[in-house]
Amino acid sequence: MSRSINLLGKSPNKQNNIEKLLSLNQHKIRLGLTRINKVIKKLKITQKPNIKYLSVNGTSAKNSIIQIFKSILIQHRQRYAATFSPHLVSITERFEHNQNFIKLTKLKNILTKVAKYKNLTHFEKLVVTFGIFIKDLKLDWAIGEYGLFGRLDGIRALFNKPNYHIISPISWDHLNWTKTKKRNFKTLKEIVFEKTSFLRSTVYVSKQDPKVLKLIKCNLINNQSDKFFYGLDFRIIKKNKRYFYKDNLHYFQIKSNLIGDYMYENMAPAIKLALDSDIPISSINKGLLKVDMKGRLQILKKGKLLKNLNSQDKLILDGAHNAQQSERLVKVINEFKFKNKYAVISMINSKDPLSFLKPFRGKFNKLYFFDNPEQSNFISKERLKAVADKLKIRSEIKDSIPETLKSNQSKALWLCTGSLYWVGYLLGKN
Repeated sequence: MSRSINLLGKSPNKQNNIEKLLSLNQHKIRLGLTRINKVIKKLKITQKPNIKYLSVNGTSAKNSIIQIFKSILIQHRQRYAATFSPHLVSITERFEHNQNFIKLTKLKNILTKVAKYKNLTHFEKLVVTFGIFIKDLKLDWAIGEYGLFGRLDGIRALFNKPNYHIISPISWDHLNWTKTKKRNFKTLKEIVFEKTSFLRSTVYVSKQDPKVLKLIKCNLINNQSDKFFYGLDFRIIKKNKRYFYKDNLHYFQIKSNLIGDYMYENMAPAIKLALDSDIPISSINKGLLKVDMKGRLQILKKGKLLKNLNSQDKLILDGAHNAQQSERLVKVINEFKFKNKYAVISMINSKDPLSFLKPFRGKFNKLYFFDNPEQSNFISKERLKAVADKLKIRSEIKDSIPETLKSNQSKALWLCTGSLYWVGYLLGKN
């Protein structure tokens, strides 16, 4: 739900101060709204009628959808603030206001106030911090990305009555928090319930697996607000490698620097919400062209890591960490016409390596597994290799990123994936 603090480029003293404030009076991770609701009430943090509140929840593409919608808002000159989870390089990335991350000094000052409240979890402190951060800002939009599940997640306490909610693709994840811990329909039903049963706002549903969509519709049956579904009320159409957005009133071509069919599918609910909010198509198109998405199918074009590669090599970073994401990711990577393809992977222990690695079978020359030095809860590279061996995937355990990238002399595509924390670590190294 929240990552270890990584403030690369910041002074050690400031980093230690932030870590101390987050650990002070900290409660272990436990779902529930009682603790955070009390603090929000004491601090008199309330939603304002002149601000539109958007929350985003699901398993995959939450951050991608927010980044897409945020880019549209920027082109339409709308004032916004957004909170994300997790961050990649610096914890300040969790709080953004009009294209600027919160200043570290301001973050420290707010956390000093929040830290005195007992029994808040690490994530709950960050949620309350965002509430204080935006309390006096003049905004058109406030946007929140859920952390774990949703029904009992801290963001729900802060965005208790959002105007809009986007449900991103839902699949298997956080099995260690479910009742059965197994990948069966009962567990899937539980996951979808935790992510959607409480919603009462206008809802935009992204493209879903048919079984998941059926469960979502069942959970939304008591929601009297408007509900819009991908495939029924809006969709993306691909013709001759060109993409078009279509709903009951609109049909127009869209372009973006993002790659992959699923990235365009992620644009659909953001476009629909923008249109319903009277944002003109011209602003939408400009926004789609300027989406800047770090750690999601990000092709590195400069930095230290590239010094270890040949000029014709390509290095791509993507924070995929579950089976749904890896399946889509491998499909996109397969479209790159490289004979030699390698993956550099590290994962955290709340994820399922078997289902994640299956799509890689037969698609890459070799997988290289690493431990993440910035994480204590990673899956050991030895265990990842054992899983790869079971799947009959050629793999190797490694310690040095530079030596690994130098190990192949022919033209190659390198994919670094398995965890947003891993991608964040690599971006810091870059």
